[in-house]
Amino acid sequence: MTNEEKASIYHSLLLRHDKIDGKVADIKSEAAGMELNDTQVKQLEVLEQQKSQVVSEAQSLFPDYK
Repeated sequence: MTNEEKASIYHSLLLRHDKIDGKVADIKSEAAGMELNDTQVKQLEVLEQQKSQVVSEAQSLFPDYK
């Protein structure tokens, strides 16, 4: 895979990560300083797992970089 292809994939992953971050922020803003309900907590857990997956995919593009 060329560096240009890696850069394109990396950019897509960053956009996905940002979109997930936006969803996390939306859920937290719904609570508006109050405690999150069970549904919100579960949604956040799923989103955090998705973010971790995106980060893993991004790191796999550049295995020599640490």
